[in-house]
Amino acid sequence: MLLCCFQPQNVSDDDENQQLNKTKQEENRKRRRRGRRRRSGLGSLWKEKSEKEGKHQEMKEVDVKEEVVRTEVKEEQKEGEKEKKEEEAVDIQEEVKTGGIQEKELYKAISEDARLFPALKEQLPELEKVLKLNSEDGKPPQHKVLLHQFSMGDEKLQKLQPIKSTDEILLKVYSSDHSYITIRVSVCASVREVLSAVAEKLNSRHELMLVHLNSAGDKIVLKPTEVSFFSSLSVNGRLFACTQEQLDSLTPLPEQEGPSAGSMSSFEKMSSKDLAYQMTLYDWELFNCVHEHELIYHTFGRQHFKETTANLDLFLRRFNEIQLWVVTEVCLCSDLRKRVQLLKKFIKIAAHCKEFGNLNACFAIILGLGNSAVCRLSQTWEKLPSKFQKMYREFENVLDPSRNHRAYRLTVAELDPPIIPFMPLLIKDMTFIHEGNKTYINSLVNFEKTQMIANTVRTMTRYRSQSFNKVHNAPQTTKNHFDVQSYVRKLSVIDNQRVLTQLSLKLQPRRS
Repeated sequence: MLLCCFQPQNVSDDDENQQLNKTKQEENRKRRRRGRRRRSGLGSLWKEKSEKEGKHQEMKEVDVKEEVVRTEVKEEQKEGEKEKKEEEAVDIQEEVKTGGIQEKELYKAISEDARLFPALKEQLPELEKVLKLNSEDGKPPQHKVLLHQFSMGDEKLQKLQPIKSTDEILLKVYSSDHSYITIRVSVCASVREVLSAVAEKLNSRHELMLVHLNSAGDKIVLKPTEVSFFSSLSVNGRLFACTQEQLDSLTPLPEQEGPSAGSMSSFEKMSSKDLAYQMTLYDWELFNCVHEHELIYHTFGRQHFKETTANLDLFLRRFNEIQLWVVTEVCLCSDLRKRVQLLKKFIKIAAHCKEFGNLNACFAIILGLGNSAVCRLSQTWEKLPSKFQKMYREFENVLDPSRNHRAYRLTVAELDPPIIPFMPLLIKDMTFIHEGNKTYINSLVNFEKTQMIANTVRTMTRYRSQSFNKVHNAPQTTKNHFDVQSYVRKLSVIDNQRVLTQLSLKLQPRRS
């Protein structure tokens, strides 16, 4: 009985063991399945990662290839642009050599327009680069191109340089309908050479003549052999090219008439000493550009030397300009009280000019006040204070021509350099020596004459023996310094004496 009870107990233990084994096996299978799933998941992740890295590597390689291609394309484009620029530069040089492009004329036109359109100033440096390409090895051109003397632009504010015989000029030549062409010729070009250039540019086969036409309508036909004539025109004079049939129909340009109103409103705000000083600085630049040889060329005739007297001509032209400026301002001032103030101002400017050694401007002002259109204004002169009337008479006495201008010569002898002389008298001395003495006597050189000429020319060297940079009693720089400088270098005048006389008659009619 005990045995029977024991047997069932053993059977239940075996079943329990089997169940435990099954459970373990089931857990092991689950564990293996989970391991397989985990390994398969990791494999897929690794695969995805590998695929991504492969794609990234491929993209990287593609980007590198594209970058290389882009770099090569950019380099090719740069090379192409460089070649294109070189070709354009060569084309420009070839066209300039054949006369196809007047590059300096273009630069001048853009410079003038830049005053009205400031945006154009940004383009000027690029144009300068192109101009440099037109010269050999980047060196400046052999000939310096000069703007013509009619220009009133900002170039007049720049320091002047002497004009040489090898220089070239851009010259405006007008036709009967007031249209014009610009030609590039040598400073020493003859009238015949200028007319040839004009005919070539106009494609004209007619026989042309070159005419100097002033503001009064007076015409002077220039001789074919005349040289360096552009600088000897009247202040508002212009050059016209026409046929014989068109000569009578030539009329002055509107711009030649000069201003219709005076500049008293701005002029009266400027200090007399500042005006005199800035005038002296500008006149010194002009005088310093004049070579001693130009006096000889001017006296003996420049056509014999094929040399320019342009610097001397422009300095003499400045004398006429100052003289006409005084007359213009007085005759355009309709108010009697202001006209009296103008006379006082001009006399003070003349005194300061003499103080600075600028006798040329000083006596140009005095001669302007002595012009018939001004000196006839008795009502104005009567109201001038006696102090200024006395100063004016003293200046007139210095200009007294008696005894070979003895008063003036004594005045100059008392002055120390630098001095800007009364240039018309120096020219007069040279002319008297030349015409009053023969160059050859019995086929021999008259050395006495050459010695007198040399002594006269040597005075210019003495006048310029000291620099004007350290002038005595120079005024301090003021706020309107640049306004004064610009004003004295761009004087606008009426150079028609008939018009000035008519204006004077309106201010004070003749007594009946």
